[in-house]
Amino acid sequence: MISKPRLKSYRLLAYEALHRRFKKEYKDNEVFLQDYGRYYAGYLGEKRVDYTLSNFREENIFIIKDLRLNNYNHYFQIDTLLITPYNLIILEIKNFKGELSYDSLQKQFIQHADGKKTVYKDPIQQANTQKRNLAYWLQNFSMNLPIDTLVISSNPATSIQNIQEDPQIYNQLIHSESIHFHLERIFKGYSEQRLNHSAQNKLYKLLLSHHVDYVPDLLEYYKISPEFLIQGVPCPKCVNSLMKKKNKTWICYECKNTSITAHKQVILDHFLLFKPTITNMECRKLLNIPSPSTAYLLLKGMKLQQSGKNRYRLYHSPPIQTYPQDKGIPFPSNNIFE
Repeated sequence: MISKPRLKSYRLLAYEALHRRFKKEYKDNEVFLQDYGRYYAGYLGEKRVDYTLSNFREENIFIIKDLRLNNYNHYFQIDTLLITPYNLIILEIKNFKGELSYDSLQKQFIQHADGKKTVYKDPIQQANTQKRNLAYWLQNFSMNLPIDTLVISSNPATSIQNIQEDPQIYNQLIHSESIHFHLERIFKGYSEQRLNHSAQNKLYKLLLSHHVDYVPDLLEYYKISPEFLIQGVPCPKCVNSLMKKKNKTWICYECKNTSITAHKQVILDHFLLFKPTITNMECRKLLNIPSPSTAYLLLKGMKLQQSGKNRYRLYHSPPIQTYPQDKGIPFPSNNIFE
């Protein structure tokens, strides 16, 4: 199999960045944490399916994760796309707990968990919509390929009920543990290969070259005012204490913690929350440092792409794969923005 590791999306990274920038009294916002928890659970579910896929016997498959394409002035996103010699397979991944019921007559997906009933959009229809969008997109490149879909429940403790016992649903809505069986079933339905290895690789690169990341504006979405946010470089240990720059070292005078790289996360968080560029002046304001030369050296040390000269020089956000992937958010509760 040919595949790149699944990374946290810009959305997840932005949530984590915003939580780091919140002042202590705003970190426990219930709505914010619930939203983050839902997206993070989805990410973990997708990672679980990635692991199951990695053990599949068929090696000649190209895998694209979190693919987002522009189609006639609107975007559509696919959790996982398999490019096989026979077809394309869209995987729509759901990470729900509790008991799930699918109503094929009403086209409803129902979750019973923690004593509550929640009705969601029909994931099979979602996958079929993605299938149509992908087929239209491929037509722009004079390609007409068979596309199959699978909706996968990634939580192994979840039970799935097919209310009408519709036989088609058993082959469309599955547990992640059975994905190997269903992939083999799909492949057996094709008598000939449509793509050789070279054609698979060409399509793989074409799709990746047209991928467009979604970068949310969380400050606007949650109506976050500047007074909610920390100004400066927070100490990673004290969290609410600010570090001061002394020579080449950041020092927290509360806990005596020191760091030579504390500014890097703050600058990366700026790219995630405010805009994809930063100037020397903006850097000084962000880090609470007075010296243009110090800001220049800090930005230069991050080896960011640059454009413009002198006072008009812009430093650009690095690729998503350079952002830290190992930081998350704890989950206390109560809503204090209201």
